[in-house]
Amino acid sequence: MIVGRCVCRKGHRRAVRAPALVLMALAALWRFASPITARAGELDYPPTDYTLRSIDGAQVIGHSHITIIPGASGLSIVRGEYHFLDGNYDIDETTLRSHGDDLPRLVKSHHVFFHPDGSLDRESRADVAAGTGACIVYSGGKPQGSSVKLDFPSDTFAGDAVIIPLHRFLRVGGSGSISFHDFNCIPGPEILKVTASASPPATWNYYPGDLVRVNVEPDFGWIDVVIAPFLPRIQAYFDPHEGWFFVGGESARYYKGLKYMMVRAHQSEPELKAPPVPEIRAAPPPDAPSTPGQ
Repeated sequence: MIVGRCVCRKGHRRAVRAPALVLMALAALWRFASPITARAGELDYPPTDYTLRSIDGAQVIGHSHITIIPGASGLSIVRGEYHFLDGNYDIDETTLRSHGDDLPRLVKSHHVFFHPDGSLDRESRADVAAGTGACIVYSGGKPQGSSVKLDFPSDTFAGDAVIIPLHRFLRVGGSGSISFHDFNCIPGPEILKVTASASPPATWNYYPGDLVRVNVEPDFGWIDVVIAPFLPRIQAYFDPHEGWFFVGGESARYYKGLKYMMVRAHQSEPELKAPPVPEIRAAPPPDAPSTPGQ
């Protein structure tokens, strides 16, 4: 349509323009109400650096890096690297498969923890196709732990990939609460039902702007008051002014392990001087006989 050639009367133009504006508004509302995958890929997450702090926020204790690596056949890997100033470090890799307009599905996860010299401390594994989960602790270089058969619900996530259902929850309104499942070692392999709820936007001392905090807690129904205090919790902060980007939170390295805070790195963060990281040793393959006590 060539607007410059319209010779309609002004009143008629206003009558035509009003329905057009209404249609534009409806289109905008539809865009915001449609599934996230129609607006932005559920697995679109740029490589991001985070500063690790003590749980009280007073000290810088390390740094981390999270990225999502796209692959073939709809597969993507959520990879997190955590390097602590005392030399300990861990690598967390969770493989997901895109699933249309729904949330991506867990394929497998592998979280490996290393001592400063590069030797294995512990690891956790989940394999949905095999229906197995394993939690292993290394003592004197020898594996001790358990591997069990598990039935993975379709809404199961693991490791750093838990930010994906939280992000979706906020993008579609963040009202009420959302429940999904999380694979974890507590200390043996378990699939926990967790519930997340969002707080109103507020300031956080460690990152600028008004942020929305999401609390993630295990959900055991009426026995929560007894068992929940002993299980892992997550607090995650998202920036509503930047597409609900994950900017930090509070968690624990593993069950009853170091509790820490992570904050998206920005220019005001202090320079980190970490010791050289030793060469990362490959963890035993999933089929290695490394899980006594099954």
